[in-house]
Amino acid sequence: MSTTWKPQCDSCRRHVEARYEILEQRICNACYTRLRWNASACPACAQTKVLAFRSPDGLVVCAACAGVPSRFGCATCGSEQHLTGSHCGRCRLEDRLGDVLSDTTGQIHPELAPLREHLLTARDPRSATRWLRHEPIDRTLRDMAQGKKPVSHHTLNELPQSTRVRYFRHMLISSGTLPNIDVRLNDLELRTKALTGSIPPAHAAIITRYFNWEILRRLRRRTGGQPISAGVVNTRTAEIRKIVAFLTWLDNHGQPLASLEQVTLDHYLSRHDRHKTLASFLNWAVRNRITTRLRVPRKQPSPPPAPIPEDVVWDKVDGLLNDESTPLPSRIIGLLLLVFAQPIRDSVRLRLEDIHRNGEVFSLKFGSTPIELPAPITDLLRRHLDETRARQPYVGEPSGWLFDGTMPHQHTSEGGVALHLARQGINAREMKRARLDQLAQVLPASIVADVTGVAVETALRHAIDTSANWGIYPELRASEHGQLNANE
Repeated sequence: MSTTWKPQCDSCRRHVEARYEILEQRICNACYTRLRWNASACPACAQTKVLAFRSPDGLVVCAACAGVPSRFGCATCGSEQHLTGSHCGRCRLEDRLGDVLSDTTGQIHPELAPLREHLLTARDPRSATRWLRHEPIDRTLRDMAQGKKPVSHHTLNELPQSTRVRYFRHMLISSGTLPNIDVRLNDLELRTKALTGSIPPAHAAIITRYFNWEILRRLRRRTGGQPISAGVVNTRTAEIRKIVAFLTWLDNHGQPLASLEQVTLDHYLSRHDRHKTLASFLNWAVRNRITTRLRVPRKQPSPPPAPIPEDVVWDKVDGLLNDESTPLPSRIIGLLLLVFAQPIRDSVRLRLEDIHRNGEVFSLKFGSTPIELPAPITDLLRRHLDETRARQPYVGEPSGWLFDGTMPHQHTSEGGVALHLARQGINAREMKRARLDQLAQVLPASIVADVTGVAVETALRHAIDTSANWGIYPELRASEHGQLNANE
């Protein structure tokens, strides 16, 4: 069996049909498409165009500067940026938005107009057009525009929850289409509702009461109005699952919660809840006379970990300064943990205005006193800021976060950073404790509190635990800056 020989593409060197002649080369369809999709600044006129022609002096330039008709311009507006088919990305996006967001009169639904304006600021409109095609985004926006569904969080709550729906919600919030809410707390409420939807109504009522009056109240008191973390959502979801499993087990064994006996509870806990996840629920049930006066075993505190030597901490600092395999934001956050004992949950919430600049010097304020960052950390932070500006998907109002996340206008994930650091052998909680111990050994508690933002009482406790010696405070500052600067 013979095969038809094909000439070689002059660009990619593959033996495929080379249909197009560009810059004295015959190129294949894939290379032609790549050329059209990657317009850049013309060296002659500085406009963003497809560079596929030669000027009289031999420069590769756009069609206008070569004095030939354009073969790449958008059929509607003539632009050569973000081409897709015969049109540019912006014209395609405007058409798509008009199709999806129009009401029954053919006009953009007034409540969805902010979303339209926000999406039109996309650096690459093709990505926004692709996003609009995904379900359930396309169908939901059409239903909102046509008046079949209200433009509200309730409409999104009715959808099967997923990462895509969460991104959709954040997009509507960041564009000003929906009011701001604690999305993770909303997710937790939806998960609880789903978990209790398949159990007997009497059990569902108990869990809902516990969730509303114990879990939610405790979370709101602890967070002080700040959004909860993904870790809190996962922990509380696991707790609700445990409670559902416990009440289901009682049903299967013919044991009502109202008359639960101690021997039955002990039997269950010894086999199904060795980590005492049910303790909070059971104590609440006893206090509210939903069950009998049971003795609920307390969760035993974990033994303190072994002290981490200071040279181990500095080895980890050296690793983060030089390891390009770890995402840059996680490296910087890890360095703030290792050098200044900053918990990940605080660092991910840093905002751009928290950085104080004085020429080439960067400072951050963790406590009451701004701290000058060592040069190696400053260099990484400056690089991060440059890369962040180039990566912003939308040109509109920036989020203000120092470390942007994948969700619109959200900071980077605390759990994601912890995972990146764990891969480098860094346990965030243990390293924070070790660093505070080391600082408390050589600095007065008031200074530790000023520098790190911990309470003075916390600094004193670390000082007592480590038999503090503050006499070498000057040497500490000199040696630490020396160790960091040695890594430049």
